[in-house]
Amino acid sequence: MLKLEKKHTALLAVLIIISAVCFLFAGRKDGMFIDEIYTYGLSNSYYAPFVTDIKGGDMRDTVMTRQELVDYLFVGEDDRFAYGSVYYNQVNDVHPPLHYWLLHTASSLAPEQHNMWPALVLDYIIYMGALIALYALAVKLFGSRPAALAAVCLYGLSVIGLSTMLMIRMYVLLTFFTVLLAYAAVSVMKHGRKRDYVLLWLSIFLGLLTQYYFVFYAFFLCAAVVVFMLCRREFKKALVFALWAFAGVGVFVLAFPACFEHLFADALVSGGNAVENIKNVAQYSERLEFFNEECSERMRAIRYVSVALAALCLVRIRKLIADFKAKNLRLDTLIVLLPAFVTYVLVAIISPVAEIRYVYNLIPIFVLGDALMLYWLLGTDSEGWAQLLKYVPVMLIGAVALWYARTLPPDYLYEEHEELNIMLSEYADTPCIYMDDNYPAPITFDMLQLIVFEDFLITADTQSPAIADYLDGRGRMVVFIDLSEFWSSGFDAEEVLDGLSRSTGFENITPLYSNGFSDVYLMEDI
Repeated sequence: MLKLEKKHTALLAVLIIISAVCFLFAGRKDGMFIDEIYTYGLSNSYYAPFVTDIKGGDMRDTVMTRQELVDYLFVGEDDRFAYGSVYYNQVNDVHPPLHYWLLHTASSLAPEQHNMWPALVLDYIIYMGALIALYALAVKLFGSRPAALAAVCLYGLSVIGLSTMLMIRMYVLLTFFTVLLAYAAVSVMKHGRKRDYVLLWLSIFLGLLTQYYFVFYAFFLCAAVVVFMLCRREFKKALVFALWAFAGVGVFVLAFPACFEHLFADALVSGGNAVENIKNVAQYSERLEFFNEECSERMRAIRYVSVALAALCLVRIRKLIADFKAKNLRLDTLIVLLPAFVTYVLVAIISPVAEIRYVYNLIPIFVLGDALMLYWLLGTDSEGWAQLLKYVPVMLIGAVALWYARTLPPDYLYEEHEELNIMLSEYADTPCIYMDDNYPAPITFDMLQLIVFEDFLITADTQSPAIADYLDGRGRMVVFIDLSEFWSSGFDAEEVLDGLSRSTGFENITPLYSNGFSDVYLMEDI
């Protein structure tokens, strides 16, 4: 036991440093992106997938209370561990349910906790699991703990890795199962034990139960492994591998048959949308350019380390040629790496919206390329001072990663939300009207601000009698106007304000803020 602890002391030290950075940024997270709010609602609302379901499907000319929003987002004492509700919500959504089950479990363990910490702690645990799996994968590929630690440092402290952990969404779990699948595939190639095949089956089943986009890397990786086995004339092993992989897919279909409905649905996130994006050849270059730019910005440390290691490899090209002749380059790593690059291009083209979160799970696989180059330079583990000297590059790589984690904060912090909520709290007792034509997206986007108010009226008609009834003679109101033409009503703010002025007599209008989905105003009687 003592030997095992000593063997992994360096890994433990690296994970402690990464943990400190994770919680530093988690403490700075003051808001959520719309999809994160959907994640909370779909996980914790009781048989009510979307905010429209709170009002039976039609919110227009109804008053929604703060308590109804709280019940939608968070678990109460009476609806803990309601896994059937989560399943129902996901059947009516567009994603499989595993991450939502886990978040519901975390929320059920801390009922009445009206904050993001249950989700952030869950994401942190999964992130640590992904880093440990990445370490184990690199050690299995290279037999070099320094190279494996470098991979953990580079990914764990990268802006894109930390963004994955901070986003309350299924992508951190998707990342974990992607790395676990790669580990299982390598274990099958190296050993072919029964437990390796079981891990392969389990990672495919649970990966698909997490996010449909898992299928692309899983397909290309499994195809590469089968081709590799066939080239080595391991026909029986290739057949057994394929059968276990297909078994993972089969069990997923049995567990969540709604996947077929999601696949063929005519919706933004669906198989139909992916096909349309494939047909739109004109957008390929634009999509790839966007993904490359966004990923490159969030992978600065990884890029700079890649360039430095590649330069050092060129300097030592003679040694690499000698290793190549000795078949000591670990080129079987390409079986894990190349499918990730193919998947990256495909996902960039077909993703429902141009957002790099759809390729978050591939980044630790890409980092294996840096670990491979470091392995070429350092070789396998040795003993004594020679072993310690091999950790010097790891410390330098960790320092570079830490520097960029400090200078470029991760995404999804939304620190500006604290200021918005403080500003809106001044109007907490003021009537609030939300102009929306029964679309859930804008209210979901603004939910963490709307929850400041005791209640708010939802209407699509500036002349609705419900407005006068709701105001009940009060002389001012806060107005949210749904502006998005893509996601929702697409109202014209000037027309709405003019109509509300005529119906209420409130002519003094003060803009409060705008967030892209909605404009927010204070309207008062002169």
